[in-house]
Amino acid sequence: MELVYHDLSRIDEVKAFIQAWEDGSDYIYCETSGSTGVPKRIQLSKKQIEHSATRTIQYFGLRQGMKAGLALSMESIAGKLMVVRSILARMELHVLPVKKNPLECVEIPLDFIALVPSQAIEFIENSLGRQENATVLIGGAPLSSGQHQAIQTYWKNAFQSYGMTETASHVALRKITSIEDAPYEALDGITFSEQHAQLIIHCRDFVHGEIYTTDCVDLLSPTTFRYLGRVDHVINSAGNKVHPEALEFKLKQHIAGEFMIVPFEDALYGQGIGLLMIDEKNPLTLAGFKTIQGIKTYEIPRKYMIVDEIYRNANDKIDRNAMLEIAKNHVWTSIL
Repeated sequence: MELVYHDLSRIDEVKAFIQAWEDGSDYIYCETSGSTGVPKRIQLSKKQIEHSATRTIQYFGLRQGMKAGLALSMESIAGKLMVVRSILARMELHVLPVKKNPLECVEIPLDFIALVPSQAIEFIENSLGRQENATVLIGGAPLSSGQHQAIQTYWKNAFQSYGMTETASHVALRKITSIEDAPYEALDGITFSEQHAQLIIHCRDFVHGEIYTTDCVDLLSPTTFRYLGRVDHVINSAGNKVHPEALEFKLKQHIAGEFMIVPFEDALYGQGIGLLMIDEKNPLTLAGFKTIQGIKTYEIPRKYMIVDEIYRNANDKIDRNAMLEIAKNHVWTSIL
């Protein structure tokens, strides 16, 4: 692997990981993304990481002489895996700054890049070209409808990933096309099952052979599923379980600007469906929501709140816990 640094401040972190990878030990320490709270420090075997990297190399046909872009922090499993893939496939790895538009400093076309959604959109909006033929791996957070459209228009080989630190990066991919709700497909050696609609990932690389997740899915086959949302985000309204992420998907073509679904306390139903949004110009009516295809009566938002910002964490995921605290301490407006 040849290293090309576009950000000299990253030399130490990249070298430190390579030294840890080649030190003869069997494990690497990683931190989880903290999607459900405080990040946890976990231990992954190098064999599991190597097998994960090999699956991606084989899936995309990565090989010696190709140029890859490292635009993610080495603290993340995604950053670590970009280095390991480059080592195993003998690619030329371009180490980029970790910022909104890491590709602006690259004047040559890259073959393989991993980005979070905000980085991809920032590049597209300020693009000087050069990277339109790259294979792009998008992870870290769900895509909004606008992001999905922009990415599939600019890149013909962009893929959205599903995975976590515990699985040593992604275990499933879906190509970003005009079909926004296309299912995720397992990589080689990975299968899925479910328990109470929560995804179980099976792989012989895992310590116990399987990982039980808190992700709710629509399991289509042992190798394909549609993602609905996290079980700890589920809103229970009058006995009906509403997945905020799935409802946001249904609404995103009808609401301008950033928004999210959160619960509010309701004396009759326990929890009501609330809408946090930035753009106050959205014409919201109960009658209007009822005309949206696929939305159930109990999913219709009954109240809304205007906020200055939808907070996101370091992985570009909505910080739902932080936004819930904001919602608890501000006044809701009824949707009529």
